[in-house]
Amino acid sequence: MTNEQPDRKPGEGTFVKNAEAFTAAATQQRRRADSRFYVGMTIVLFAIVIAGFGPGIVNTSTRLAPLTLMVGLHGLVFTAWLVLFMVQTALITSRKVGVHRRLGYAGALLAVLMIVTGYSTAISMARRGFDLSGDLNAAADPMMQLVFMLGDLVAFAVLVGLGVAYRQRPDIHKRMMFLAMVGGLMSAPLAHVIGHVPALRDKPAIILVPLVLLWVSHAVYDRLSFGRFHPVSVWGAVAIFIWSNLRAAIIGPSAAWHQFGAWLAGS
Repeated sequence: MTNEQPDRKPGEGTFVKNAEAFTAAATQQRRRADSRFYVGMTIVLFAIVIAGFGPGIVNTSTRLAPLTLMVGLHGLVFTAWLVLFMVQTALITSRKVGVHRRLGYAGALLAVLMIVTGYSTAISMARRGFDLSGDLNAAADPMMQLVFMLGDLVAFAVLVGLGVAYRQRPDIHKRMMFLAMVGGLMSAPLAHVIGHVPALRDKPAIILVPLVLLWVSHAVYDRLSFGRFHPVSVWGAVAIFIWSNLRAAIIGPSAAWHQFGAWLAGS
């Protein structure tokens, strides 16, 4: 048995090598582009979180009540999730896939803690009838605030769950995890940002403008960078938009939800 190479036309070997080199360079270029996008967006999300929650931490005179242990823990978990997302992006960029996967177990634990602490924070707010910061005007209708907070946790849980389920498909996995952040975690800090502006407090629907921009950001990035839309980026954003408006227009105002929310809050 010989170790012969398949017949090639003159120059074909060079062509194949050049094509392989081009593919590797294109892959590396895409990896760098992804890194810039995800790191850049994480910085944007950090800025939103700081703008939303920072004033209430720096100036406690506007608070309606002291910060509770559970709310503080929820804030730490929230911050840890954003940091982890940036670290995971850096690991993929540096091709440390094994470390990325092992660190994913910590991400799963953080996701569970996010849901548990988020649920406890939402229920305690509904039980008090106001948010600690005084930004959200929650006293007007605590159950309406509750439907958004719990609905965001549902979106976060579903999208993270799908991201974990598709962890062997990097193109789907990373988009699901990104949508989990912008679709499940950003409503609260943006609501606080709006609450800091007196002229906007009576116009809560304005929150849809920055939220939609965040939801569609990955689809726009895909189109501009790779010349096409990825279906997860598009349909994920559409699903989040429908879920948000379903809560605002149908579920939240209903008597059935108010009764169920009151039962959850134990009131």
